[in-house]
Amino acid sequence: MTDAIFPLAGVEHGKRILVSVIESRARNVSSKPWVSLPVNEQDLSQGYKDVSFWQLNNYANHAANWLRENLPQTLDEFQCFAYAGPKDLRYSILAVAAAKLQKVMVMPSPLITPEAQNRILSVKNCKIYLRPASMADKVAEILKETHGFQVITVPEIEEIMKEEEAPVFTYPKSWEEGKDDPWLVFHTSGTTGNPKPLTWSHGMMAVSDIMASLPDLELSVLHKFAQDRWYTPLPSLHLVGTVMVLAMTSFLESTIVIGPAVQPSANLVVDILHYGRVDGALMIPSLIEELCLTDTGLQSLRNLKCLLYTGAPLNAKAGEKLVSHVHIAPMAGSTEGGLFLTKLHDKKDAWDYIIFQAHASAELVPRFDKLHELVFVRRPGCLVPLVFQVKPDLERFETNDMLVEHPVHKGLWKFIGRGDDYVNFSHGDGMHASLIEAEIENHPAVKAALIGENGRPAPVLLVELVPNAVADSEKSKFAASLQPFIENANVRCHDCVKLSLDRLILARHEKPFVRNVKGGVVRMQTLALYKDEISAMFV
Repeated sequence: MTDAIFPLAGVEHGKRILVSVIESRARNVSSKPWVSLPVNEQDLSQGYKDVSFWQLNNYANHAANWLRENLPQTLDEFQCFAYAGPKDLRYSILAVAAAKLQKVMVMPSPLITPEAQNRILSVKNCKIYLRPASMADKVAEILKETHGFQVITVPEIEEIMKEEEAPVFTYPKSWEEGKDDPWLVFHTSGTTGNPKPLTWSHGMMAVSDIMASLPDLELSVLHKFAQDRWYTPLPSLHLVGTVMVLAMTSFLESTIVIGPAVQPSANLVVDILHYGRVDGALMIPSLIEELCLTDTGLQSLRNLKCLLYTGAPLNAKAGEKLVSHVHIAPMAGSTEGGLFLTKLHDKKDAWDYIIFQAHASAELVPRFDKLHELVFVRRPGCLVPLVFQVKPDLERFETNDMLVEHPVHKGLWKFIGRGDDYVNFSHGDGMHASLIEAEIENHPAVKAALIGENGRPAPVLLVELVPNAVADSEKSKFAASLQPFIENANVRCHDCVKLSLDRLILARHEKPFVRNVKGGVVRMQTLALYKDEISAMFV
């Protein structure tokens, strides 16, 4: 039930170590399933089979036994190892196994450069790299300039997910003893610089449980997750993917529906939602936008009880097709701050706006152009946001996230971009690019828009088209059709920073916008990709 009221029946929320909850639920035969897997990944019409918490705990015991036998012996507390593999449940199972043995697991994304990965491993003093045989060449390429690494081949997924009963490994600590111990290392996306490693403790991974324990908790995304079947294509090497597969399932009794271990196409997602009997989904905006381009994709989303998106703004065109049929909302958070505590609302004309709950400790501080920066302030007894666990010396944390208040519904806020999205021109004036780019992205053929760049005398508009939306022979007509959207954008601009079709660059198919794992456009890298074309505008 998506209306489940906390506390859930028989549950005392708030001070529970995640792996201990898994071990407890493994002993409860009536416990809801952990995940649901395709019977046949090649033919989803054969249906799904549920995996119990007893099975998860048993798989983790097999993995813990393997880790104990294969990791080098050490007297170091919280021995650290990295893992990279295909998009399957080994991430989650190895994470639980690491917790049982009080190890620390680092999960570098394959989407960041080898240099960035090595920087993360160096910061964490990690010299052990686990990977399956299928990743041997990729990991060798990452580590080729390094020395002193021990690379260990992990078993295939079938060897870990075997039903034969494993030796039992039990997490040995209470909440107070273990809550501050390190467990999982994620990293920032690198959208605004080099990716930074961030270590999540057992206490931090319990944030959804802590939120569920708060007095006077208003209706939130947690209520939507509770005891329902959810799908996300986000991989478990990403914080959100891990929170979904381990935290939401363990603490809130969700069941996560798993798709085949491939990059999901829109057609595949339609089948997953249907045959997996999915109630709610958390997706990146680009996938939602692709699904909205076909009748079957659109209907599959409209059939959901709840649709959340994360990582970037959702195109207004897609949202307007959905809002009358499904509860759609942004799921706000960060690697440093975890899930932001927001309240769900029923304002259909403000579906892409959020309200912060009182427990969120959030302030919106005026900056410029009606934009406000999200700032978290430490308050007595403050349990969220998590940033004050990551940075215990801080009294306030300026996120650099810029939001704008709804013109009618006061107290509702919309994420616009980052403070570093501000573009300074050579004449000293400037603009907040994200605010203007959103206007251009209202064009039905525009997938994404970027404005650049610092130090130029005037703005350049870089546009990435929806695949197959505009034929090469029609691009001049497309440019003309963009003029009304440019005029709408220019209403917000001073004369000296107005956009013009004379400074329009259409991204080429062979040079797509650079995106992070969440689907958000990486601004500086994308502008750098088109530096020659931008320079040619001002010759």
